[in-house]
Amino acid sequence: MPPKPLLPDAALRAQCTRHLSYHGATSARAWVDRLAQSPELGLALDNYSEGPAMAQLEGETAALLGKQAALFFHKGVVAQQVALLVHAARTGRRVVALHPKSHLAQDEHDAVDRLAGLFPLRLGADHAPFTVADLERVAEPLAAVTVEIPLRRAGFIATPWAELQAIVSWCSAAKTPLHLDAARIWEVQPWYAKSLADISSVAETIYVSFYKGLGGMGGCVLAGPKDFIDACRPWRNRYGGDLPTIFPYVLTALDGLRRHLPRMGDYHRHAVAIAAALAEVPGLHVLPAPPHSNSFQVHFSAPVAAMEQAVIAHAKATGAWLFNRFADGPYPGTSVGELVVGDATLAWSPAEVATTLAALPARAAGLRAAAE
Repeated sequence: MPPKPLLPDAALRAQCTRHLSYHGATSARAWVDRLAQSPELGLALDNYSEGPAMAQLEGETAALLGKQAALFFHKGVVAQQVALLVHAARTGRRVVALHPKSHLAQDEHDAVDRLAGLFPLRLGADHAPFTVADLERVAEPLAAVTVEIPLRRAGFIATPWAELQAIVSWCSAAKTPLHLDAARIWEVQPWYAKSLADISSVAETIYVSFYKGLGGMGGCVLAGPKDFIDACRPWRNRYGGDLPTIFPYVLTALDGLRRHLPRMGDYHRHAVAIAAALAEVPGLHVLPAPPHSNSFQVHFSAPVAAMEQAVIAHAKATGAWLFNRFADGPYPGTSVGELVVGDATLAWSPAEVATTLAALPARAAGLRAAAE
């Protein structure tokens, strides 16, 4: 299923002076001002995915990930389908192993099978990454194994390093390529306490995003061996990704690498401190505890509709926006919100976050009672 839509009242969200998650609200004017400050603004525009700024972005990202080459895509949905299609062509297989809560399985309207013509094989328990033991029970040859780090829909849980190494060994013995859905590799790197290149080295191919923790307008990169990336180029065009120009994405991606990548350790440490403070609040639960990245789930003992009303009421009363959306929790009458630590979050102390979120279920209950 696609993610639940953003809460209503986008105008209210934009007017708020404080934001709990990410890097704060960004207006159209703020985007233009950010672009105007780019050191690469004087470079020639990209033309159908070619140009000096595009080459700089692809080169810098490939170097960070320790890969031979990188290729820019406008959407991760496209980048990952292209990667899996090329893996399938090279192996002569069509079955792809993935987690049932991975982005590939949940958020793309069955694009892997409906559009790419591949056969997804879902492995593992609902709220934890799959393990090498799950792979050992697979009875058919695989075109690729995909691992999402961290696994967002399961609470931004990452595969432990030892388990990741075991999966690498299994893939090597089975002559099956490993692909990393590492949209948030920047955010999970402090938890692994390894370089980006070391994390990336476990897989033949890797996808990374520029618009999540790095705060860019959009876009991503697929990285791997040069011959593999060359084989992906025509597929990018076939999927409508060879755009006449996409320079705003490129410039804000470069800005994100400079602005936010060096701060990922700060974001992760603050996430751990906030999660510890929330764990002391009766009725609230965090997952995972401690967080594996700058992001984690907060579980509330109130239903989605009530929590949405509570967040909007809180924003109107205080000028602070807390959550963009809620999803149904694991039990009836409960809900889940995602807290993503960025620049805006650093202005909140862990104690302030705990006090604010502790009051939300009571506000939700009061609004429900008043409506009845």
